[in-house]
Amino acid sequence: MAEKTNRRNFISLLGVGAASAVIFGVGGYLLGSSGREIVERTITQAAATATVTQTRTQTVTAPTTVTTTVMQTVEAKPARLVIAWPFEIVTLNPYRFSRNIPVESPMAAIYDRFLSQGRDLIQLPGVIESWEWGPEKTSLDLRVRQGIKFHDGTPLTAEDVAFSLQTMKTPPNAYAGVWGVISNIEVTGASVVKLTLSRYDPSIIAWLGFLDAFVVPKHVWERVGPDEFGKNPVGSGPYKVKSFKPGILELERFEDYWRGVASIKEVVFKEVLDPRSRAVEVEAGTSDYTLEIDINDFDRLSKTQGLRAVSQLVTDVAILMIPTYYPETGNINVRLAMHYAIDKESIVKNILKGHGRVVHTTEAPGYRAYLPDFSFPYDPNRASQLLAAAGYSKSNPVKITVATFKGNFPRDYEVMQAVVAMWREVGIEAELEVITIAQHFEMRNTGKMKHAHFYVWSNATGDPVNSVGHSQWPNSPFSTWRGLKAANLTDYSGLMDEATQVLNPVFLEKDEEKRIAAAKQAARYVVEKGLVIPLYQLAQLHVMKSDIKYDPWPQGWVLPYYMTR
Repeated sequence: MAEKTNRRNFISLLGVGAASAVIFGVGGYLLGSSGREIVERTITQAAATATVTQTRTQTVTAPTTVTTTVMQTVEAKPARLVIAWPFEIVTLNPYRFSRNIPVESPMAAIYDRFLSQGRDLIQLPGVIESWEWGPEKTSLDLRVRQGIKFHDGTPLTAEDVAFSLQTMKTPPNAYAGVWGVISNIEVTGASVVKLTLSRYDPSIIAWLGFLDAFVVPKHVWERVGPDEFGKNPVGSGPYKVKSFKPGILELERFEDYWRGVASIKEVVFKEVLDPRSRAVEVEAGTSDYTLEIDINDFDRLSKTQGLRAVSQLVTDVAILMIPTYYPETGNINVRLAMHYAIDKESIVKNILKGHGRVVHTTEAPGYRAYLPDFSFPYDPNRASQLLAAAGYSKSNPVKITVATFKGNFPRDYEVMQAVVAMWREVGIEAELEVITIAQHFEMRNTGKMKHAHFYVWSNATGDPVNSVGHSQWPNSPFSTWRGLKAANLTDYSGLMDEATQVLNPVFLEKDEEKRIAAAKQAARYVVEKGLVIPLYQLAQLHVMKSDIKYDPWPQGWVLPYYMTR
C-alpha cells in the first residue's frame, strides 16, 4: 500500500496554477466521536451583529450536511426568487435530451412526475396513486389520481398518462431505450393504465419517479408538436411558465396545484454557467440562490452576513468512463494503472476540501448494491508495474486524451488537473480537453469519446440498474459500449460478451435478493476489470439568502415548491 500523498507533495504535483486553487481555501473538517461538529462565532459588520452556526454531520449511509446560517431580521417576504442556474436551459421539452437529475429541476417545477420520491429514495404516490404487478411481473396496472389539473385548467387523465409514456418510449427521445421495455400501453378504465412489458424490469417503478418521468397534456402536445411545446409548455406542476427564452426561464405559481399552492409566487431560473459569476450573483444580491460554486467562494460566502451556505452529499458519483475502442484503453494493464495512480483521498481533502466522499465502486453509501468492505487502493508503484508490463514507462509514457467539464460541478476541472498530474508520475501522459455535457452525450452515443471521460452519474433511485447497470451493461443506451456498437468499432478489451453476462442479472433476475447479490458482484467486476474508475460521491454546494427556508434534497434537484421566505 502506498503512502498517502501529503498536502505539500500534492500541491507540488499540481504545479503553481492549480496549486493556488488549493492553497486559498479552508481545509478539511474534523469530526468528534458523535460525528458532528458545531462551531459558533460572532460576526460584526457595519454595526450589525450576526451569529453564525456551522453544523456538520456524518453517518454511514446518510448524506453529509454542512449548514452555515447567518441570522438577520427580515422585514418583508419577497414574492420573487431568482436562481443563478449552473446548467444550460435550451428547451422545456421533458423528453428530448439526456441529463442528470439536477439539470431536471426547472422541469420538475413545471411538470408532475408519475411518482414522487422521499428524501430516503423511496418511491411515493404522485400522479400515479397506486400500482400493482401482474402475476408474472410482466404487466403493471397504474391507477391515476383524480382531481389534478393542467395549467390550462383541463383535467389530467389516464389518457394523458398513457400518451406521455408512449411518447417517452418513442425514439429519438432521450430515454426511449429505458421505456422501450414497455411493449403495450392500454387505458383499461377511467383511471387505470395497464403496461405490458417485454420482460420483467425491476427498475420500472423507480424510473416512474426518475429521469424524464413527467406527465404532459396530450391535447396540447398533439396540437402544437414537440418543438413548440418545448418553447411554451403546459404542465400540472406547482409552477407554470410565464416566459421562456434559452438561458432564462420565468415561472409563476399555479394557484390550482393539487398538492397546495406554492409559497413563493415567482421563480426565475437564470442561466449563469461560470461558477465565479454565480457566486457574485448571490453576493451582489442579483440572485437569491445558487449552487455548484467554487469551494473557495462557498467558504467565503458562508461567512457573509445575510447568506446561508449548505454542503449536501447527493446521490451523484463522479466517475471516469473508459471506452475500450482504443488500443491504449483496451489494455487492462493501462486501465488498472490509471486507477491505481489516483490518490482519491488527497483529491477529496485537498481539492474538494472535504466536500465529497471517496467511493470505490459505482455504488455510493445508501445504494442497494453498496459494498462497504471493498476498496481499490492508491498504489502508484503497482501502477508503474502494470504500465511496464504494457510496454510503457515515465520515459516512454502511454499517451491519451481525457475529456472533462469545467465549472458544471465543484472543482471538476481542477480534479482532472490533479488526476493528470498523478498519472504523469507513473508514465501516463494525458491531454485534458474541456467539453460540455451535451458534447459528452453526443460523443458517447457515436463512438467518439476520448480515452476517458469525467462524468457525474446520477442515481437518485438507489437501484443498481441505474448505477452499475446502465453505466456498464453493454446493452445499455447510456454506456460507453453504445458508441462502440453504433460505430462498429473494435473492442480491444475483448470483454463485451463477458460483461454482458455478468451484468444481465441486474436487469433480468426476478428474485430480488439474488439480483442485488449479482449487482454487488457486477459492481466489483467492472472496477477490477478497469472498465470504470469511480472517484467520489459529490457534495452539492448551495448558497442562498438567509431568509430562504429550504433543506436541499439528497437527490440533487432544486425544488422551489418546498422553499419559503
